Parts: sequence; C-alpha cells; structure tokens
Amino acid sequence: MTCDARRGPGMQATSTPARKLCALGMAALLVVAVEGLALSGFEGLALSGAEGQDTATVQGRVDIGIPVAARRPMTAYATRSVPRPALAPESERRNVVIYLRNTRPRGVAPMHVSIRQRNETFTPRVVAVTVGSEVDFPNDDLIYHNVFSLSRARSFNLGRYPRGDTRRVRFDRPGIVKVFCEIHSHMSAAVMVFDHPWFAMPDENGRFVLDGVPPGDLQVTAWHERLGDTTVTLRAEAGRAVTTDFVLPVPQQ
Repeated sequence: MTCDARRGPGMQATSTPARKLCALGMAALLVVAVEGLALSGFEGLALSGAEGQDTATVQGRVDIGIPVAARRPMTAYATRSVPRPALAPESERRNVVIYLRNTRPRGVAPMHVSIRQRNETFTPRVVAVTVGSEVDFPNDDLIYHNVFSLSRARSFNLGRYPRGDTRRVRFDRPGIVKVFCEIHSHMSAAVMVFDHPWFAMPDENGRFVLDGVPPGDLQVTAWHERLGDTTVTLRAEAGRAVTTDFVLPVPQQ
C-alpha cells in the first residue's frame, strides 16, 4: 500500500484528508506486522528464556559418618561368615536416595532397571525409579533364588527360579518396596518409587544434583535403608542453585 500525492496526466491530486487517512492505514499495518513478528519469533525467545529461570537446583554431598551393619558375602561357594560391624565404605553412599518430600505428583516417564542376584546378594541393593517403571530380577547364581515383597506399595512373589532366568515387576504406586529372598534370609533390597522427577542417588563421591525443582520452601530428604532419613528445610530461588550437605545420624539404640 502506498500514499502517492503526485499527479499524472488526467489525475487529480490526493486531498490532504485522504493523505492523512492513508498514512494512518500504513501505520496500522506496520503495528500489526511488528506484533506478528513478536508472536512468532521474538516473544518465543523471551518465553524460553523466562522458562529457564522458573526453576531452581538443589545440590550437595552425602556422608555416612557412623558404623553400619555390613554383611560380608555369605556365598554357596565359600565358608559362611557371621555379619560384623564395619565403617561404611564409600560405596555405601550409593545406597542413599535424596528427594523432595513436600511436592505434588507430576507426570513422569517410566524407567527400566535391573537388580541382579549375584553371590547371594541383590546388586544394586537400592534403586530409585518413577511410577510405572519395571525392574528385572535376573538370577546370576548357580543356585535357586526367590524374590518377594510384602510392602504396601507393591507386594509380589516371583517364585523360585534358577540361574539364567529373569523375572520382572512393574511398580505402579509411589512408596518404599522392601525386597527379600525366601530362600536366603540375609538377602534384601529396596526399591524407592516416586510420582515426581525430583530425586537422585549420589555418585561415588557422595555428590548429588536435583535439577528443575520448583522454587520456594522445600523439604529435602536423604534416606538410607538402615539409617533412616534426615530432612532439611531450605529456600530455593528461581534461576539459582542452593547447596545442602547431609551427614546421616546415629540410629537410636
């Protein structure tokens, strides 16, 4: 659209009111075009930047500073031994689960993990999964095993099965599921099932990170199957990381 005030042969000059009306029309078109660009491109960039600032990060480290009851392997191929106390090794940190306690359920994708039966031990001894996840229990030993649980969150009995066989369980409710072997009473494991994504297990150095947590006053819990749990309250600000460390306490005698 153009507002041409020039005259050609046989043409009349555009009047001043007409030129003003035409200019207003051009301005309106320009505004519409700019708004369209904002909606299609620039506004999308602004929103994506804002979304990145809407969540916080909780990070820290876990230490186990007390003796825990450590069971030496009691295999079918060596002399059995009696459980004895020992200081928690660094690998024991891998049996800790850190999670947000005061949070609402959130849609989560299911996972698929394995807890192997090896040398009469569940390996790993603790796993953390989302609701709807499946856990395999393969038997790597030369002897039969039985895997069962009487937990409220998920009860099951997989029966006895030999080496090379695998049984699978789906976990559809949040909670703690304690797992045992009916044949070998010293075998135990735990499956932590969450209906939100804000949980983690520490690495070998005890470090953990919870990304994308909602900002505000949070209750962060470090849980251990034998030592119980420790909860701290902290305030997380959007777009920032807050650090909290855990030293798991001495259990009551």
